[in-house]
Amino acid sequence: MSITVFKNARLFDGLSRDIRAGMGVVVEDAFIREVFEGEPSIQGDLTIDCGARMLMPGLIDAHVHILATDVDLASLDKIQKSLLYAQSRHVLEGMLARGFTTIRDAGGADAGFAAAVEQGFIDGPRMYVAGAAITQTGGHADMRARVNFGCACHGLAQGSILGRIADGVPDVRHAARDELRMGATHLKVMASGGAASPTDPIENTQYSLEELRAIVEEAEAWNTYVMGHAYTPRAIIRAIECGIRSIEHGNLLDETAAMRMRELGAYLVPTLVSSDTLVRFGAELGSPAESMRKIRQVRDKGVEALDIARRCETKIGFGTDILGLKLHNFQGEEFMLRSRVEDPVDTLISATSINAEMMMQKGRIGEISADARADILVVNGDPSRDATTFNQQGANLDVVMKDGRFFKNTLC
Repeated sequence: MSITVFKNARLFDGLSRDIRAGMGVVVEDAFIREVFEGEPSIQGDLTIDCGARMLMPGLIDAHVHILATDVDLASLDKIQKSLLYAQSRHVLEGMLARGFTTIRDAGGADAGFAAAVEQGFIDGPRMYVAGAAITQTGGHADMRARVNFGCACHGLAQGSILGRIADGVPDVRHAARDELRMGATHLKVMASGGAASPTDPIENTQYSLEELRAIVEEAEAWNTYVMGHAYTPRAIIRAIECGIRSIEHGNLLDETAAMRMRELGAYLVPTLVSSDTLVRFGAELGSPAESMRKIRQVRDKGVEALDIARRCETKIGFGTDILGLKLHNFQGEEFMLRSRVEDPVDTLISATSINAEMMMQKGRIGEISADARADILVVNGDPSRDATTFNQQGANLDVVMKDGRFFKNTLC
């Protein structure tokens, strides 16, 4: 048994907008044992004086693709898998260094990556994985060119390294069950058109209601949930009325859809930095012209959608959806982009306890409380007021702890 005591901290617990001075935390092995004010009730093997720095939960990014190391997603199938997996390790290590102790992969990564992190082969965030995203023929994860006439049969065909093609209720049930069999912690479905895919307009809906309901039923049978890619109000409402728990992106959200999300308890996961970085750098990094056209179509609407969701009191998570190995250093800019319409402390709550709740991990991660996992950051700065705090690649993080293990500690 190992006990670490943090004292003299300004505490952001992930649950409240309040910042409390003079607080401390006792960590026993991988868990938080006690949150205290003043002096601890027990002696630790190691005591760290935080010097009035902010102590907070590790961040959660609820929309990543660790295998999307090129902005041209269709090109990923042409990269040797050994190289691609080495690149993904670099992505994971960078995320942890920036303070993200948990991530939710939205398509591509399988349970083996999560196991590699858990077993210590990769120093990365804790991973919740969807496996291959489920897409219809011609859907958002079908990266085949228009001239490719290959057959997608029985839910087995790969539309890309990020997703699998399944059509019809029997095949989507098979695909869902197969991903869960292989260790997916949740499912991902493409419920509308997208920007990075070559053949589908953003405005279309994808999958019939019967197919969407079947995928949700399979997830619920495994006591888990479905995250759904959707941009337009029509696609969003169809998805959540079929039981999809979180809407990814949602850039074209309107008040009607936001209110329906609130009524049904669904979550919105904005990913503003994804479209922002692709508009700025995508063309020079090789993003196809048609993808660039669609990305520009939705980029400026994302902040408006976030503002609508905030005003309608829709539950809002936090994600980034960074594509391309060279763009991951911009992960922290999501906080800055969101500060245009919300206070930085509210973005922090989205990136901690709300994400945990959305991912069915409430009380386990995303908060500083007794019995939660000991995922702790000590920050030289005030991210509750300064939205640029996490733009420094972790340089201003004095402590990064995950599961009670130090991955960085400059305070002793």
